[in-house]
Amino acid sequence: MAVKNIIFDMGQVLIDYCPERYTAAFLPGGQETEDCKLVTRVLFGEDTWLQLDEGRITESEALAKMLPKLPERLQKPARELFYGWQSYIRPIPETNSLALALHEAGYGIYILSNTGVRLHVYSHRIPAFTIIDGAVYSADVQQIKPGEAIFHTLLSRYSLKPDECFFIDDNTENIQTAAKLGLHTHQYKRNFSALENDLHHVGIQW
Repeated sequence: MAVKNIIFDMGQVLIDYCPERYTAAFLPGGQETEDCKLVTRVLFGEDTWLQLDEGRITESEALAKMLPKLPERLQKPARELFYGWQSYIRPIPETNSLALALHEAGYGIYILSNTGVRLHVYSHRIPAFTIIDGAVYSADVQQIKPGEAIFHTLLSRYSLKPDECFFIDDNTENIQTAAKLGLHTHQYKRNFSALENDLHHVGIQW
């Protein structure tokens, strides 16, 4: 069947997700300092962050777990970072422009993302979000990629057929799950020409 719908991941596809850069904005010395590495790991690199993405804990509960792992001198900037990192998100121009062009060409545009509830604070800054036909966010449904359940939620919620969908994600395991379920896929590695080629290969035109 012809592809009718394009499903975008968010981090590293529609937005430049870079925790080290966010942390460096709140701490002196840049990304290579030990303080920056420690705070980045504690806030963004451990299981508590995954629990936020899965919607298993609240932001207040997460912060209560994170801050005691840091020296007292780092706790204030870490708290400010936790609530303010989204101000430093940068949309990726090429893929957002692509989403807008595909929408204009008549394709359905959807988002499938592992993300916490803070997404709802900054989503208005992502150009593609102005035209999406639907979305499923992990924290809202307590499901997470690469598990199959969150894919089934998106497909059933919007009555999408897997073989009519093209899924774009940067993560290998997420791509493998999508392919297993019958979706067309592209693993995005910031090579926009390669993405364009794969879209054209399955007959997508814009």
